[in-house]
Amino acid sequence: MSELEKYIMNKRSEFDSDMPDPGHFERFNEKLSGRVPVRRINVRHALQMAASVAIIVASGWIIIDKSTSGDKVARSESPAMTIEAEDYYIHQVSNKYEQIEGFAFESEHEKTILLKELKEMDIYHQKLMDDLKANPSDQRVVNAMISHYQMKLEIMDQIIRQLNQIKYQTSENYENESI
Repeated sequence: MSELEKYIMNKRSEFDSDMPDPGHFERFNEKLSGRVPVRRINVRHALQMAASVAIIVASGWIIIDKSTSGDKVARSESPAMTIEAEDYYIHQVSNKYEQIEGFAFESEHEKTILLKELKEMDIYHQKLMDDLKANPSDQRVVNAMISHYQMKLEIMDQIIRQLNQIKYQTSENYENESI
């Protein structure tokens, strides 16, 4: 005999003395007869669930309220911020444009075409300005203008990098030919 069996044999009277939970036999008989017992709702559980839902809804409302109040501040300051941002981007674009104009191109026609295409990007900017005049408090228009300026600066940076690379390769080729 194993130790477990010995333990069970010694404690058998204790194991047999426990009675099942109250209502066990009724529930067992209901299951045997095929009836589905009526499920009772625990009031305490229902209150806990209601409190949890209330906390989640209140937290969401507070978060949304704070985010919209931040938008209200941004919208009230947007004209000043728009002017400041536009001044910055106009200054940056002007500097990049002057840098591109200063490069020596192989043909004046290529330079003219490139500068003309950069100026054509301003048509989209003018449409955004018209939208801003029509809807001065629309943050989407301000964001679109800033995105447009950022894209234009990125394009101009790429052009300047490529022109510098061409200039470097040309000067390197010239030095190699002169040696």
